[in-house]
Amino acid sequence: MRAGDGSGAGGEPSDGAGTRVRPTDGSRTCVQRTDAPGARVHPAAEPTGTTVTLLPPPGLRTDDVLEAVAGLVDKSVLCREPGPGGVRYRLLDTLRQYGLEQLRRVAGEEEAARRRQRDWMLRRAEECERGWFGPGQPETVARLRADRDNLRAALDFSFSAPGETLAGLRLAGTLWFYWHACGAAREGLYWLDRALAAAPEPTRERARGLWVAGLLAAAARDFPMGRRHAAEALALARALGDAAEAAHAEYVIGVIRLFGDDLPGALRHFETTVARGPVPGQHLSLAGLDQVELACALGFLGEAERAVEVCEQVLRLCERHGEQWVRSYVLRILALAHSVRRDWPRAERHGREALRLKLAVHDVIGIALTLDLLASIAAERGAHEHAAVLLGGADRVWADIDTGRWGSHTLNSVRRDSEERAAPALGRDAFERAHRRGHALGLADLVGHALQEPGRSHPGEDAAAPPSHDDTTVRLTRRETEVARLVAEGLANQQIADRLVIARRTAEGHVERILSKLGFSNRSQIAAWMTAQR
Repeated sequence: MRAGDGSGAGGEPSDGAGTRVRPTDGSRTCVQRTDAPGARVHPAAEPTGTTVTLLPPPGLRTDDVLEAVAGLVDKSVLCREPGPGGVRYRLLDTLRQYGLEQLRRVAGEEEAARRRQRDWMLRRAEECERGWFGPGQPETVARLRADRDNLRAALDFSFSAPGETLAGLRLAGTLWFYWHACGAAREGLYWLDRALAAAPEPTRERARGLWVAGLLAAAARDFPMGRRHAAEALALARALGDAAEAAHAEYVIGVIRLFGDDLPGALRHFETTVARGPVPGQHLSLAGLDQVELACALGFLGEAERAVEVCEQVLRLCERHGEQWVRSYVLRILALAHSVRRDWPRAERHGREALRLKLAVHDVIGIALTLDLLASIAAERGAHEHAAVLLGGADRVWADIDTGRWGSHTLNSVRRDSEERAAPALGRDAFERAHRRGHALGLADLVGHALQEPGRSHPGEDAAAPPSHDDTTVRLTRRETEVARLVAEGLANQQIADRLVIARRTAEGHVERILSKLGFSNRSQIAAWMTAQR
């Protein structure tokens, strides 16, 4: 670096007061004071840069860290941004890569830093799991989504470094609720497959990893693999004397029976588990879902009164804990039960509220199931165009899960019956137009249509997902707009800096913030977006 750029000894970026920025791995950054060896600031990364969360270590005062970070922000080395759970700091990718090269010059430093990062992520995951059955679920999802690159770095280290696989398996298994409930089933299965292959020892972590992998495999329609994993998990948990993990494995076995069209077998299974009650250590979410699946089997078998009775018990449990995700499934089953009763207004009301809660945590599977049910209700009520739009949206959501709806006769017959009612009533051409309209909607707009609240901002969507590329609600500052316009003209960062008479580092910071705000990953997307705004 040039003199006057704030370079420290050896060319590392410095704030001029003994503070250096050194990345701890490919996606984390460490802010280190040279007068306080070992001081660390733990970060969380995103694709277009690196964000950091301040966690001062022993021996270093919080004020010292904040003072150092403020100096780096002033020099545009770090970019300060609001984020879920508090303020985050983004480091330019070029500086992160440079610092990583410096870190690798010291033998063992990179591995030690990666291990600290993994352990930090594991603690965060365990904290999130402990609080999952309770209030604040959308906020938990938003924080975990913001930490996706941090999580990937932790898992990748665990499965590539000797002796770290068990901790990686524990991390992947701890996040069962995130993989399953928040639209990340395929990624979760990828990591669990690696973890189970790397850690074959008969441990509690393996028992959990097996049933989680079984649940996620079933969600991707691989029922045979799901059954094998769940059965192995159950046998291992029983051999270890772990009643909680055995109960969790039993839940997965029952779900596969339910959506594999063995409704009588699923009913008997969940009657047994619900009658037994929760076992010590069993997660309340899964204990609650045992009752939900019992009610679901009852609803599919036409026993609406019993289904409603079971649902009311689970609702009271959810209300005591301020829980929303399990509650969304209870409301969906209440909608199903009232459909069996042909009480369409009440069924629709419960279905809409279920959909609202599912969007808040980005529960893609739950959204797909609920859209199917709401389309069926709309068709029964004679709202055929509305039903066609919902079917189009449901088909698009299912395309990301399994277009065949897991091969379930029950689920596919609901979808088929809805089309057979709506298409003749509208005419095939009108039905196809409405279906295409629903198929083109994003999740938030689709849920808004289902709720008959077009344009409504839904809880958790903004926090849980980046802005879409055509989001016209994004607002850039005046300077960011100038920079974006120059990017669209094809100027490089140094050319932008020269044109605006600013430092190159400042120009880079503006580009990084624009990418983050718009949810983009490269400059060509900025150019296309700017063109669309004209």
